[in-house]
Amino acid sequence: MFLNLISWIAIGLIAGLVAAKLVDQRGDDPKLGVMFAAAGAAVCGFTYSVMSAVGVNEYNARSLWAAAAGAGAALIGWALVRRLGSHA
Repeated sequence: MFLNLISWIAIGLIAGLVAAKLVDQRGDDPKLGVMFAAAGAAVCGFTYSVMSAVGVNEYNARSLWAAAAGAGAALIGWALVRRLGSHA
C-alpha cells in the first residue's frame, strides 16, 4: 500500500508542476495547485484501488491512470474555483 500511495502522490506532484508551468497563475502561489493535484491523485487512486478487485495492498498499475485522472480533475476544479473567485 505504501508504494501505491507514494506513486499516486508522485503522479499528482508531477501533474501539478507541469500545470503550474503551463497555466497562467495570475499571481497565485503554484504550491496550492501542486497540493490539490497530489491530494486529488491520492484520493482517486485510493478510491480506484478499493473499488477494483485487486485491492489496496497490491501494486495496481491501473490505479496510476486513475490517479492521473484525479490529479487532472483536481487541477481543473481548482482553476474553476480560482476563476469564479476572481470574478466576484
